[in-house]
Amino acid sequence: MNDLAKSLDSEATNAQRMGSMLVARGKLSARDLSAIANAQAQSGQRFGDIAMKLGLVTQADINAILAEQFAYTAPPASTSKLDPQLSTLFQPDGLQAEALRSLRSELLVRYFQPQPQRSLAIIASDNADQIGLTAANLAISFSQLGHRTLLIDTNLRNSNLNPLFGIHPYAPGLADRLAGRQTLAPIPISEVPGLWLMPAGTQAPNPQELLAGNPYRDFLHQSQQLFDVVLISTAPMNSNRDAQLVAVQSGAALLVTHTHHTRTRALADICQRLRDLGVRLVGTALYR
Repeated sequence: MNDLAKSLDSEATNAQRMGSMLVARGKLSARDLSAIANAQAQSGQRFGDIAMKLGLVTQADINAILAEQFAYTAPPASTSKLDPQLSTLFQPDGLQAEALRSLRSELLVRYFQPQPQRSLAIIASDNADQIGLTAANLAISFSQLGHRTLLIDTNLRNSNLNPLFGIHPYAPGLADRLAGRQTLAPIPISEVPGLWLMPAGTQAPNPQELLAGNPYRDFLHQSQQLFDVVLISTAPMNSNRDAQLVAVQSGAALLVTHTHHTRTRALADICQRLRDLGVRLVGTALYR
């Protein structure tokens, strides 16, 4: 069989697979498949293009099938509760998403492999929103590689991850578990296979005591056994010592900085303080 014949045979096989998957999802019927096949025989166009042209499926339906075939997370539907700021999901071809994938690759090579270090604290001198967004997008990018990924929100004073994932702002979470108020497991994010979130939970009056205690240490150890990657979003370091406690427990940290916003002196102080405590600084995520 020559190369052209092989290519045509491969396209026909892919069309059959896509058709079967759309039928299984209730998007097409056997009659629809027949109509698409007839139109395809006359025009030579791709299966998905014809199905959309006939009004039988939408672009979102095709994207979902392609994402499943290529083991990739499909872009969220327009009705999704996820925040559009999650660029790795909503703008996967954008510059920010590409930069985050590059950062993920560096972390895989330099930290998580070949001898896996399971957890990493995401820290910054200020800007809690930037910390949370970086941690969330990075967690999504790891899950897209097939890694079982846990995102932990340790900003027990002013949590900001719940709105990003459409979770109720008063949902119980880490603080409630550490205080012994509830036995809680991380929440699976249904639209991002392979990603779980442990929200911060009830705003606690004693976050430092909770994060320095044995219950947090035990929870982190258990999480490291159950997940391939554990990323920890923290409170800004210029306001309290919560992030410092978290970084020491993990043993490593990724520093988030912002051009023309992050003060050099504050950055140097943070780096020196963490090094003195034995925390490994694996790199810096720079936002322009």
